[in-house]
Amino acid sequence: MQRQIFRRNRREINRRVYGYTAEFKRYEREHKARVRTYQRRCSHATIDRSVAASDTVFVGDYHTLPQAQRGFLDLLEHVQPERSITIALEFVQGRHQKAVDDYLSGSCSEEDFLAHIGHQTHWLAGGWPSFKRIFDFARQRGVPVLAIDAASGGEAGSSLARRDRYAARRLAKIRRDRPSDLIFVLIGDLHVAPRHLPARMLEQLGDAAAKERQLIIYQNAPSIYEALEERGLEHDTEIVRLSQREYCLINALPIVCQQSFLNWLEVDDEMQPVEAIEDNFRRYGELIASFFGLPIGGALDDVEVATVLNLDFLSSLQRRGGFSDYEMKQVNRQILASQSYYIPAAGIVYLANLSINHASEEASHFLRHRCSGGSGEPRYLVDAFYARVLEEAVGFLGSKLLNHKRRCSHASDLRRLARRQGATSFTRRLASLANKHERLVAGLSVRKASSIYECGQKMFNAITHVIGYQLGDRLYFALLDGDIAKTHVRKLFFESFADEGAAIGAYFGLMKATEHANVPKPT
Repeated sequence: MQRQIFRRNRREINRRVYGYTAEFKRYEREHKARVRTYQRRCSHATIDRSVAASDTVFVGDYHTLPQAQRGFLDLLEHVQPERSITIALEFVQGRHQKAVDDYLSGSCSEEDFLAHIGHQTHWLAGGWPSFKRIFDFARQRGVPVLAIDAASGGEAGSSLARRDRYAARRLAKIRRDRPSDLIFVLIGDLHVAPRHLPARMLEQLGDAAAKERQLIIYQNAPSIYEALEERGLEHDTEIVRLSQREYCLINALPIVCQQSFLNWLEVDDEMQPVEAIEDNFRRYGELIASFFGLPIGGALDDVEVATVLNLDFLSSLQRRGGFSDYEMKQVNRQILASQSYYIPAAGIVYLANLSINHASEEASHFLRHRCSGGSGEPRYLVDAFYARVLEEAVGFLGSKLLNHKRRCSHASDLRRLARRQGATSFTRRLASLANKHERLVAGLSVRKASSIYECGQKMFNAITHVIGYQLGDRLYFALLDGDIAKTHVRKLFFESFADEGAAIGAYFGLMKATEHANVPKPT
């Protein structure tokens, strides 16, 4: 399924991106030659040691993918505090270095900083929230940030080679000015191949190049992912070593990287028809239905897909009637909360985000509604609680089939969040209830167990969401290891859980059936 989507996405990207120059194709070939395969898998500790033994670390960025920037920040956060660091970012053009310095010093507001650097017009993917975390790290640690992207036109132009030479001069200067610093570079993945920016930097250093220890870290190379997949190692591999001075992080599927770029195209191009998004939704639904053998006929052709790009469906809902003011407020509330969901009474799926996760999760909800008949609601609170949990589990499982790198929050994650400085009372309460439910499922004594269920609508939605995702995660790994039959899971699509005790019985039955599931522990 993932390879089908990868090929389809690649065709779509090639169709919609123009101007592949001969130079770009050469750069791409040289990059691909470095990431065809790997030597061995390795741990975070191994790559941390390699970083510590380096002078300059080049990290490849996939601009539209937040996981790429998070991967860079994670590496930064593992550097020992006593090590002096300089961060170098393609995110800002070098001519705006003063604006960077002013923002870090606090003499320039965030709004003025983004306006000054031309963030909306210069930076391909937007993505400020992801980069803001990097700037926040720099502020907290007192780390300088070097802007290394070339201005458009003039000496640097748009040529990849000329951009490398410009960045190399900036990096070589900072090496001379701060000789003991560990320079951390985040730049587009093509630039970090050894013959590209790393080589240009060594040229600029001249005689000092012999002492420069460079490390290259790629991210999410498709060929490496396929090599892992062929060996059945893709699920539990996060880092591989390509050579003594080259590694690759695997923190997202290739199709997720592609989809992040396509999502950016969708948002940026106002003329892009919504039918392209509907096609993705239907394709994911077809793949999930095929996997479980669900008899849906042409049901996917009847569903309407609405997105944040087109909220006209709200007016349509009001015109067609049948929705109370309260129900319309609920719809609006979910939109404002950026929640994707299926509206059965209207036959509409709303996607708050154009990601694979949202589309495949809502496709799973749609399939379950059609297969179960969508009729009947549990009468009692506890049954309603577990019916909602099972609904969330089906959605998460469907999305995980297409993106197995997707993760959910476990009770330990929530406890960690609750202990963080600035954690809200809602987060602390959610963590407390999740922990209480975990103890309940384990058969331990729990005081005031009823508080898990009698918690108010907002918390009810949050806790069933968390517990449902956890069950969906268990189901995925149980299926993967053969601990539970696909036919057993398939039944979830057909049950309405309206009868008394049906939902709670199904939930605890599935927890028992998946008790040996090899779910990776949170790191």
